[in-house]
Amino acid sequence: MHTVELTVYVGDDWQELLIAELADLDFETFRQEDDCLRAYLPAPQWTEAKRDEIEQWLRNRGLFVPVDEEVIAPRNWNELWEEAIQPLAIGPFLVKPTWADVPPEHADKLLLEIDPKMSFGTGYHESTRLVLRFLPDLITGGERVLDAGTGTGILAIAACKLGAASAVAFDIDAWAQQNAVENFLLNGVRDRVTFHAGPLDAVPETGFDLILANINRNVLLGLLPDLAARLHEGGHLVLAGLLKTERARMLGAARTHDLHLAREADEGEWWSVVLAKAQA
Repeated sequence: MHTVELTVYVGDDWQELLIAELADLDFETFRQEDDCLRAYLPAPQWTEAKRDEIEQWLRNRGLFVPVDEEVIAPRNWNELWEEAIQPLAIGPFLVKPTWADVPPEHADKLLLEIDPKMSFGTGYHESTRLVLRFLPDLITGGERVLDAGTGTGILAIAACKLGAASAVAFDIDAWAQQNAVENFLLNGVRDRVTFHAGPLDAVPETGFDLILANINRNVLLGLLPDLAARLHEGGHLVLAGLLKTERARMLGAARTHDLHLAREADEGEWWSVVLAKAQA
């Protein structure tokens, strides 16, 4: 499938906020550079209306900057990102691509080998890091986990490496459907992870001890009723891909589904929360 590469010439101070806006417009992958943000979207999903909305968002913030678009043919995204993605220590984990060696000082960490291609979830985004740091306190062994919008599969893999008995992962993104399964195999957890291609409706399983959802505000609000229904009483739901400014709205929505704040954390502009489902 051809892809639209959108290049917006904004500096670091605006890029995280712009990523959140573009994620709501179905952009799936981002590359941050010193003087611009590059965002990627399957070409059939790109419209002039989306371009107009992006340009209006920029104007509303006094940003009169170039916005370039280019349609690019399918490519091996590992070649594009190989130089940029290096080993990264996050809590008890070391995240690295297959082409990088394990630094000796991190040899004792749980290894997450993630070759990203075009799927979201390398550990380099704050929202992914926030969830990875929550996981050691949420998994004691034997849990059933749901990874919503799995992307590269990094969160399902991390859960299994910590001792989860099984994980169910799903994603609507065609790139993720291939990439996640490859990463499950690469990390030796394929026998514990069931992958469903499609939306949450494609997942028949229920009764999870832990649900992980690192997506974006609008999608999370839409999924929240079904995610809450699939969670065991006393279980936990982790939401990420959210800005700090969205905290009050998300907590309010969570309370309507009997989900209550258990823990929260933020990094930069990003916020993540652990919600507990009350026991009867």
